Amino acid sequence: MNRRIGARRAVHGILAVLGVLLLGAVLFAPPPQRTDASFTDPEFAGGSGVAAVRLVPPQITAVTTCRSALLGGNIMVVTWKWAAQTAPYTGFTAAADAEWQIAGTAWQAVPTTGPDANGVYTTTFTSSLLSGLLGGLFGETFSSNVRTKAWTGWVSPTVSTLTYTKPILSSPTCTFANGS
Repeated sequence: MNRRIGARRAVHGILAVLGVLLLGAVLFAPPPQRTDASFTDPEFAGGSGVAAVRLVPPQITAVTTCRSALLGGNIMVVTWKWAAQTAPYTGFTAAADAEWQIAGTAWQAVPTTGPDANGVYTTTFTSSLLSGLLGGLFGETFSSNVRTKAWTGWVSPTVSTLTYTKPILSSPTCTFANGS
């Protein structure tokens, strides 16, 4: 047992001496010298830059059908395409990336076919889609807006507008104005 106590005391004594020497080295060491050294190696970054995308609404190209709601069926048939056939529009689909707002209702997808070989889509407004908006004999007017929606909630800042006007006891007219 005395051997263990003696061994512990020897280890503690050695550790105490090392601690005092370390403390003395820290306290009495000369301070570090000042230097004017710096990195002078120029660094350059390369890249193609930052690309920003401003979404443009679909551009209406024609209203191929514009008829009275009293006849039922297809009230309006509209052809449209995106302004550019380049990225990001090349990856867009009408069902996912074109939204219509009919007479102030919520934005929604409207039955659309295409694109054809020229990138043109065809959207059909039927009497069932427009029920409640079209009264028949007494005349009616409503507007529909279309916008581009992409990724997670990005939308075009402007819209293209389609207007249906049917005067009392007369044939309807359909006009459009494209946003940019």
